[in-house]
Amino acid sequence: MKFALSVRKWTLVFVAAAIALTISGCRSSQPASGNGNSFVVTSDAFKDGEQIPGKYTETDYSIPLSWENSPKGTKSFAVMIVDLHPVANMWVHWIVVNIPASVNRIPEGASLTDKLPEGSKELLNTSGQTGYGRPSPPSGSGNHEYKTIVYALDVESLDAPVYVTYDQFQELVKEHVLGTAEISGFLEN
Repeated sequence: MKFALSVRKWTLVFVAAAIALTISGCRSSQPASGNGNSFVVTSDAFKDGEQIPGKYTETDYSIPLSWENSPKGTKSFAVMIVDLHPVANMWVHWIVVNIPASVNRIPEGASLTDKLPEGSKELLNTSGQTGYGRPSPPSGSGNHEYKTIVYALDVESLDAPVYVTYDQFQELVKEHVLGTAEISGFLEN
């Protein structure tokens, strides 16, 4: 019995390590823009690595985002928020595509409103609803990392289906990504 628990424990450690290596191996690129600076994304709601405020987790009120130094040749942007915790299995909380290259911010609460940049399109999240789905980790599952990724793309628009998983989205954009910028917020449950 003790041996079986030990094997199970080490199996879980191995799986968690494999997932961490996969995620770190898929780190995004942040190529230099025309001015030599890296492509970056920030939020007025929290700093990278900090707790996401309740304002954005207690309701479906989307976080504010700003980015700068996009790579040369950028024709549009896409934004995704994904839960990286193994329990969440890459749960997508928000995908916005076809954000014009002239745009460098999305204001707070923009999801499902006319505050979204003209021409942009929100896809279904993993919950099956259009727009921003608030981060809400399952009870007792511990600390969850919610990664926001801004993709600089070499196309003006993506022919994206209404619903895509995290992996399907990566496949959809892989030939068009000029660079990505990331910020992570955390929630503990």
